[in-house]
Amino acid sequence: RRIKTYALISIHCRLRVIHLRTKQPTNLRPTNQSPMFKVKSIALAAALAGNAGYAAAAGCYPAYVAGGSYASGDWVSATTTKTEIERESCTVGTTGCSSSGFKTVTTTTTETYNYQCVDNPNSAFCSNGSYAPNGNNGSIAWIKQGAKCSGTATAPAPVPAEWSGGGCPKPYVAGTDYSAGAVVSVAKSGYSMVYQCLEEPNNQFCGLSSYAPGTDLYWENAWTSLGSCDGSISPTKAPVFTALDDAGGCPGEFKEGGEYEEGDKVSKDGLVYECKAWPSGQHCSQIGYEPGMSVGEGSNAVEYWKEAWAITGYCSGTLTPTAAPSFVTLGDLGGCPEEWSPKMPPEGYEEGD
Repeated sequence: RRIKTYALISIHCRLRVIHLRTKQPTNLRPTNQSPMFKVKSIALAAALAGNAGYAAAAGCYPAYVAGGSYASGDWVSATTTKTEIERESCTVGTTGCSSSGFKTVTTTTTETYNYQCVDNPNSAFCSNGSYAPNGNNGSIAWIKQGAKCSGTATAPAPVPAEWSGGGCPKPYVAGTDYSAGAVVSVAKSGYSMVYQCLEEPNNQFCGLSSYAPGTDLYWENAWTSLGSCDGSISPTKAPVFTALDDAGGCPGEFKEGGEYEEGDKVSKDGLVYECKAWPSGQHCSQIGYEPGMSVGEGSNAVEYWKEAWAITGYCSGTLTPTAAPSFVTLGDLGGCPEEWSPKMPPEGYEEGD
């Protein structure tokens, strides 16, 4: 005989509950054998479907240490402890059960994730304990990986084949006007990669930080990878020095957090800097773009400020006023009129008030 079966499957987000409901037509003869259903395969299929979007757990990198030396691309792990307090029904008289028939259940869990130091000016905060990966400000300096980790991280990927030019060319610096065919190096974990700026017109993007070679989403529209490198390239000709103009007196010193826009001039350590035109000038007030400041250390140091500021000369002392200030003598009006306060029409102010 055939039995119509209607199954309603409810899958909890943690796959804890599966309800199976059956309905048997009334025109069938009664039987003393209840229909049996195996739900193991259904639960397994649901579990596989529910976890299809998650990567398998990876090994954990060394634990983050506040004050440690971290740079763009460095990996660490950090552990977060979560405490959940739930109120459950219970039988009065049992351990922990109140007279109202409820008890408090506290569950504490720990989760460990891998984090990578960001590849932008905020990487300067990766060593700062106030920006710990698992802290409130961690997302500013670190990128959290999706899956929890356990054990020890596997060895890093093998170093790519070495490029034909020998040592490493100069490091990439955002804001530089790179010509077609220019080569730069970018420090990775344990080695450096060499990239070449593409031909016209794509080379116009090579100096933009949003096209930084090997890191940003669209970098392949401006650069091509040539291979790994080690050491440095021997110079083929004597370095060229640029003579700076004497700017005379120094403009106001750069102040962190100040509001700067295109054309503004500041001084720092005897040099005069001018905020570049938009869109580069929009970075002049941002952290990490302070004139003359490098982000990172050693071969990982990056001068993001060159994308926003240009050196226009050197200076000493202060600027001489272009004209003597003038003063206007104000008359004494006696008593004060009503103090100004915001008003909405039609009670606003009129001419002569």
